[in-house]
Amino acid sequence: RRIHPERNVTEGRFLKSMAIAYSKQDRQEDALAFLDKARRIFRKTLGRECAEVGLVVCNMATALKRQGKLEAANEKYEEGLAFMRRVRGDEHEDVAGGAFRIAG
Repeated sequence: RRIHPERNVTEGRFLKSMAIAYSKQDRQEDALAFLDKARRIFRKTLGRECAEVGLVVCNMATALKRQGKLEAANEKYEEGLAFMRRVRGDEHEDVAGGAFRIAG
């Protein structure tokens, strides 16, 4: 894994895509497990403060919201939004989308 970090990033993106599919199928526990693994991969390969981590955290918030865990979902949205603000700045579309999810 240390020799080919790009393979790990690809694996993380695959896991994130699978998690989104599971979430849409109302398999939130599976989605959260895949997202947690993707988050760990991104932190290890890209660093703790990267856009991919922020996006995964926002996806975790969506899965929690679909489970009806609204307080936990809002906390995750705020965490993901904070990542996105630090990494991409206030003017980026991902930041605006995250702010919209918190408001909605």
